[in-house]
Amino acid sequence: MRLENDTAGYRAMIGRLSGAMRPLGTGDLAELRRMTTDGPGCAAFWHLAAGCGFIEETNRTDAWMKIVRIMAILTPKGERTGAPAVHDPKKPFGTALCDGGDPAWSAESGPFLSETRLMRFLAESDRRGETLERLARMLAAKRKSESGFDCTAIAALILVPDPEATLRDIARAYYRRLDRAVNEGQHAAHEAQEKENA
Repeated sequence: MRLENDTAGYRAMIGRLSGAMRPLGTGDLAELRRMTTDGPGCAAFWHLAAGCGFIEETNRTDAWMKIVRIMAILTPKGERTGAPAVHDPKKPFGTALCDGGDPAWSAESGPFLSETRLMRFLAESDRRGETLERLARMLAAKRKSESGFDCTAIAALILVPDPEATLRDIARAYYRRLDRAVNEGQHAAHEAQEKENA
């Protein structure tokens, strides 16, 4: 199955997974964060697999373990009563790689992930899962707890052998966000200059 062509069903599965992770306790989330993909998994993972519909994908269990672990890393630690889900289909993953999940981000501080590192990440194939986990840890440390993003991109990068459409979507969202921030900065500078000259 080409996941990039099964958008509706695939998005629903990630949405269910994100929703099922929200009520998990700190102990279960800690186990999911520590879970190794070459091991048997933990009880929390298997409950999620059964409840979210990917338990029968036996040939991709390692990949689903990676996805769940990354989403657990992105889930805020500590008390999360009323906290929104980490998956927000309206906010592209590429946008988060540009602004770090901060809606108030400006281009002056530079992108969360530099353009050079973004291009290196997009060109990767062998170690993409490891890089995604590293990026997840960076985002978890920086992003605002109320801001989630579209986790289907993360899953597609792990599950799809050649996720070209997803990679392009990430780049498109990143540069759209960067361009908007640069234009806003230029507009603010122009207004400030006009006020100074008045």
